[in-house]
Amino acid sequence: MKNPVLKPLLLTLAVTTAVTLTVAQEPSPASPDTLTYPQKSPSKAVLLSLLFPGGGQLYTRSFWKAAIIAPTEIALAGITCRYHNLCQKSLAQGDTAAYQRLSERRTTFLWWTGAIIAFSMADAYVSAQMFGFDEQMRLSLGPGRAGIELPF
Repeated sequence: MKNPVLKPLLLTLAVTTAVTLTVAQEPSPASPDTLTYPQKSPSKAVLLSLLFPGGGQLYTRSFWKAAIIAPTEIALAGITCRYHNLCQKSLAQGDTAAYQRLSERRTTFLWWTGAIIAFSMADAYVSAQMFGFDEQMRLSLGPGRAGIELPF
């Protein structure tokens, strides 16, 4: 190699290739975008909410929601069963007017029970999707820029 420009060029090429290879092999530090958050399965939450009153809420650790939803589902289902038994008794006795009245109430409570179960399933799905998200919304009343606020 008699060319004086060729030696520094080849040396620079060799060094940059070696540096590039060593940098590529080192693990990169975790960036904020790659952090892992605790997750819950939305399908499991929905299934638990369908099978057990408040089950999806307990799975997603929304205990206060489970304390509201579970007794509501149980009470509405119990009232529906009560009206169903009364319908059967009135039908066996031949009282068609009472049967019509009780049947309408039974149907109304059945719809309410279904609506609460559907709401419970939707809430369990959303809670499972948002499980790792710890931010809470704060409502305030008043001009915030002036420093006068009434937080809720």
